[in-house]
Amino acid sequence: MGETDSEPAWRQHLYLQTRLKEKNGRIRLLTIQPRKYTASRPEAPPNTIHCFLRLAELKEHPQFTVVSHRWQATDAADETKSLFVNGAPVPASTGLFEVLHHLQRESDPVVVWIDALCINHADENEREKSVQVAQLAQIYATAEKTLIWLGATADRSDEAMKVLRRLAEEQLTLSAYVANWTPQLGHQLAQKILPSRFLGASPAASPGNKEPLELQKELDSLRAPLKALMERDYWTDLWSLVELCLSHKGLIVCGSHGLPLDHFYSAARALDHIINHLTYSKWLASATSPTTPSAQKSTALSVDEVSNLSQSPALRILGRREDHRRDADSWLKSPDNPLFALLSRFYAVPAETQLPLRVGDARDRVYALACLATDIAELGIAVDYGKDVNQVYAETSAAFLQRHPRVLQLARGTLTAGDGLTSWAIDWENVRVPPSYLGASSPERPFNACGPADIRYYRADTGASSSQVSLKAAVVDSVQEVGTAYAPGDDEAEQQQQQQRAYLSEIRQFWEDSTASISSPYFAEQAAVALAKIPVGDIEGGAASNAFARASSATVEGYKRTAEALFPAETARDDEPAAHQEGDKEEEGQEPKPKPAPPAPDAPYLAAMARMAGRRPFRSQNGYVGLGPADLAVADVVGIPYGSPVPFAFRPVAVAEKEGEGEKTGEGEGEGEGALYRLVGEVYVFGIMDGEFMKVHRQETVLRVI
Repeated sequence: MGETDSEPAWRQHLYLQTRLKEKNGRIRLLTIQPRKYTASRPEAPPNTIHCFLRLAELKEHPQFTVVSHRWQATDAADETKSLFVNGAPVPASTGLFEVLHHLQRESDPVVVWIDALCINHADENEREKSVQVAQLAQIYATAEKTLIWLGATADRSDEAMKVLRRLAEEQLTLSAYVANWTPQLGHQLAQKILPSRFLGASPAASPGNKEPLELQKELDSLRAPLKALMERDYWTDLWSLVELCLSHKGLIVCGSHGLPLDHFYSAARALDHIINHLTYSKWLASATSPTTPSAQKSTALSVDEVSNLSQSPALRILGRREDHRRDADSWLKSPDNPLFALLSRFYAVPAETQLPLRVGDARDRVYALACLATDIAELGIAVDYGKDVNQVYAETSAAFLQRHPRVLQLARGTLTAGDGLTSWAIDWENVRVPPSYLGASSPERPFNACGPADIRYYRADTGASSSQVSLKAAVVDSVQEVGTAYAPGDDEAEQQQQQQRAYLSEIRQFWEDSTASISSPYFAEQAAVALAKIPVGDIEGGAASNAFARASSATVEGYKRTAEALFPAETARDDEPAAHQEGDKEEEGQEPKPKPAPPAPDAPYLAAMARMAGRRPFRSQNGYVGLGPADLAVADVVGIPYGSPVPFAFRPVAVAEKEGEGEKTGEGEGEGEGALYRLVGEVYVFGIMDGEFMKVHRQETVLRVI
């Protein structure tokens, strides 16, 4: 068969004979022939690796090792390496050849599943890749073990792996396995290994025990190699996390050294504990001991030294694996891992808590975590690399929307969605997390705007179109006036106060305009509470970084103190009668009281305001006042989808009129059954967040959102 431009001859030779087009439990397995086999074939160049690729059925439980390693389809082939598969020469990158060379044995063949060779990545529309990724969890579950390849020896990695092995062996004598690791066990291990002078137990280490001192010197010299090992490229890839979570039994290999996966993690945690002791002791020695400059240099920490491994990519990703497997294995917890919860846990979180994992293909943000999810079949989501990323996001979001309206809280909205993108879909690369979002798995729902029209009445229909969703909702009002988006920023204190004054002043003005009308939904007596709650979206910060509660009397008091500090002139006018009384007393000969120091804004209240960064105050036609997204505009419609704890803003964009076989679309306000809307985003409206509007006005409307 001749070679074509689209598919090299070796691909045709390997993959056309063993096609994989359906998700039926069929895979390819690679048999790495032993070195003796190569030696028996004198026609092959020296150091050639011979392999055999064959089909296998997972249901027959074949014996094989799955290889987890990082590679790119664009990796350049190393012409100095000789690899033959099924008798045909196959180009191999340096990294791929290193993995196969490590796996090759002298006398026995080794059977592996390695995606670089067992999947045809040049298949049309990546159909074969779609099939194999869809059954990746089954592949890892069937494998005897996973070999995790970190790469070849470099940066003194052999020495670093030896230290980890020794720490793992020490822990085995203490029964400090990863499953029951505690700081107390870490301290016990440190006491056993480190000299006592580094633990404060006694002034000096026992002169007869040189081993701890030798380990201490060894660790000091290996800080940089350990840091390099924990920051290898393998630890920074999304697929690495998924494959580690799928691995029930793993062996981490770097160069010629290997360590069981759980032992590696346990040893790394112990190493972090010990290095913290050493770092503290060096800092203490340099800070408290009057020494010569040369001695100070020996005890001072270098900027290149690692002082805390717990934040290294390796420990962070292995920590996530431990969390995942502990939840899945515990009989106390449900093994259920819904895809929406997994995606939210990784992407709908503050940037500082996200794992900085590399994603080569944006579609893998969904498809990779889908390998860990337990509800893919129920959702009707199929892995299909023939679709572009916007199709993947839209179809996944549509599946989620049919279950719960909270998906709308994370949708891209009009701020980032172009004309060709669905506004109600979630862009998992740039998730818009509103201040009130608590997470997919949180049982708490502080707001209940839907009132009696709860989740039992929720309906979202995508129909035949993947670009449109129909929501059953109650329309509250349309926006009549919008303010300036709040941007606290990192400016100087005076500039920040100017922004705070402008933000609070706009909200107060909207409130006064609303209550001045006889048709206002509010009473003037509500001003003290409303003016305190609206600027913070009725949210009061909790102890955890992502926790919050509804605003309380503390919020009202915090607003009062903040208003007094930001608007001193108004406070002074309010205090004029009291000042006159004080003046009268002074005339009677009494000593004047010293003037109090100018008040400072309430810090917790300012922190709650900061959570509203990017939110824009607004007033509706009927007088409702609240906060919306930064791109909220006049004429946007505020509605409450049935079952939703919060309201949303929708933008009328077009009226579709069917004329014969054609369809005419024009810009204008959406009215009637043909109206189309784009989702703007979540809004907060004072006075309707506990279902007040739905208890009185419950007229059903179907919003067609694109």
